[in-house]
Amino acid sequence: MNDLASADANIQTALLEVISEGVSGGLLVYDKNDQIVFASQHLLSLLPVPKGFLAPGTRLRDFLGAVYDSGGRFVADSTSPRRMLSREDWVAEQIATLWKERADTLERRGTDRWLSFTKRRLPSGYGVSVIRDVSDYKKREEQWRADMERVQITEEVLDHLPFPITVKDRNSTFVAVNKAASRFLGLPVEAVLGHKGSDIHSAKLEKRLDGINRQLFDTGEPVQLADRVTRPDGPDAIIIANKYRIGKPGRYYIVTAMEDITALVGTGDDGREPVLSKDRLQVMEAAFGRHERDMPTDPARDIAEVAGRKVLMVSADAQVEAEASNILATLRLDTSSVSTAAELRLFLKFVKDSRIRMDLIVIDVASDAECMEIARQHDIPTLAVNGLEMMQELASNVVHLLQQKPAEAAENMPEEDWQIDTGVNADGPVIDILVAEDNEVNQIVFSQILEGFGYRYAIAADGEEAVRMWRELSPRLILMDVTLPKLNGFEASARIRSLETIDGSIPIIGVLAHPFDRDRDECFAAGMNDVILKPISPEALEAVFQAYLDIPVKRSYA
Repeated sequence: MNDLASADANIQTALLEVISEGVSGGLLVYDKNDQIVFASQHLLSLLPVPKGFLAPGTRLRDFLGAVYDSGGRFVADSTSPRRMLSREDWVAEQIATLWKERADTLERRGTDRWLSFTKRRLPSGYGVSVIRDVSDYKKREEQWRADMERVQITEEVLDHLPFPITVKDRNSTFVAVNKAASRFLGLPVEAVLGHKGSDIHSAKLEKRLDGINRQLFDTGEPVQLADRVTRPDGPDAIIIANKYRIGKPGRYYIVTAMEDITALVGTGDDGREPVLSKDRLQVMEAAFGRHERDMPTDPARDIAEVAGRKVLMVSADAQVEAEASNILATLRLDTSSVSTAAELRLFLKFVKDSRIRMDLIVIDVASDAECMEIARQHDIPTLAVNGLEMMQELASNVVHLLQQKPAEAAENMPEEDWQIDTGVNADGPVIDILVAEDNEVNQIVFSQILEGFGYRYAIAADGEEAVRMWRELSPRLILMDVTLPKLNGFEASARIRSLETIDGSIPIIGVLAHPFDRDRDECFAAGMNDVILKPISPEALEAVFQAYLDIPVKRSYA
């Protein structure tokens, strides 16, 4: 009979230990005589008491006294001020709380540990206490509260700033906007958040902003630009926009802070064309880089006169090149850029062979001195600029030089001449290589290398065109830049893979600007076979062709 009772007791103890593990805490059960019936072993890691005080039959008074003596005493109500109690008073107070029908308390131990106490007295007279370590939960809760407080403060600050601020993610979707931006756009905040820039801006403006944002995502260099935009309610506005990249790799965002300077601009005699208010000329000069007082004070007319002219920027400094491109873009010029004397020589050779007329070459004085000599040899007007002073003087000097040299008649420089020759064989549509690349300089580099190798090739300037030309021209291999407009390289590759047959599978080689693992992974996930890095070299392309094509390389590239 004793053996049976002992077996039942062991089963009860095992079940209570399982319950203790199930609630992830220490379990204490006591009877109406205030004697311990069961104490789980987990309590030893929570309360600093000798193991002997957890044995069944131990008086709660003795157990609590051991807790007090070991420095682990706790108060019944953590919200009340701590009181200095004697040992007997403290033990008596704890016994009293254990006789309450329900009691829940939270106690902080040290600087970073929290214990929760759940106490219940059952109708039968038995009592149950569950003690849990909730330190991780409390830390997360405190961190969440601190984060929420920072977010609230940040939102309050942004909403009270007098100038518009927006935040976009890599998909060009608005993820944050302050009240000033909402007023500037003429839309409620709810109509902006979660929408793409193409839903807010005109197609022409969004296309230019998307290019600038892509560049900013890649380089991280802050951008400043001036522009004319049309408000939703009709009138135009002149703004200065500062763009910044924030966040961590893989989770970058673009923050745009705009300053509306429309009030600084008046109108001409016709009541339509904007001109500078004389009393605020200095402010507008700083915004648009105009410092010569004898310059025309009508930026709209200046831009109209030089719009569409072809300008080449030469600089080995990525930040200088980005700043110059933004300034030239505000003048609506047809621009491209190179970084070395070798690229400049190659670019101008192509321009000459294609009978394209360049209007101006802008050369950073920090560039190779050979660049200036190369420009002189081609008899193209040249403007030397100091990169540090570019923001102040570039726009006004470019306008001044282009206004001195009128553009030639349109029939002498057809628009299509500015595009890269596709190199498609006239005898049929089949080609060897399809290059998907939107940058003019890289198009020229690809053209020179592929012509030197003797391959038949075609060049697509965006992702949609790449998919179309793949269907029409049946290339044997595709070189796919990943930062294409309309469809990026990942999307275009995935589209091709979804349309092709197994027998017609084509090698697609991703062309990356940066050796980031995430970009490589995304290339392979999109169905690409391999990747190569910019700047493109004949050696890199030859290795790809040898690996994926069975046509020989003629090696006529110089």
